[in-house]
Amino acid sequence: MRTRIAAAAIAALLATGAVACSSSDTSADPAACKTAMKKQFDEAMKAGSSATPATRPGACDGIDDKTAQRLANEIMKDGLGDAMESAMPSLDSDDAATMPDADDIQASLDALEDEIDDTLDEYGITPTP
Repeated sequence: MRTRIAAAAIAALLATGAVACSSSDTSADPAACKTAMKKQFDEAMKAGSSATPATRPGACDGIDDKTAQRLANEIMKDGLGDAMESAMPSLDSDDAATMPDADDIQASLDALEDEIDDTLDEYGITPTP
């Protein structure tokens, strides 16, 4: 689910024109541009699949295309990493999934067999060996 949201956010960021053409300006601040783009990315993540394209942040005026692309890629890479991390269980946590042992599997099979037998009995079906 979070991966789909991240994909929508990436699509929104790419569609924003955040990486659209601009002239190079030595007074442009790449850090401020990245912060503004990150804010748009976070808002798109919160909006999920209903995220809509935004406009290029004003803080990115004067940032050349190559730098804007690099910043967008960094933001997306970090965002996807966070989304993937939150979607995967932590192996260090107590709530991490554990592999069932043979006794767990046998207990599940026995319970399933009992459930099937009960259902067959309920409908008057006698299984043939």
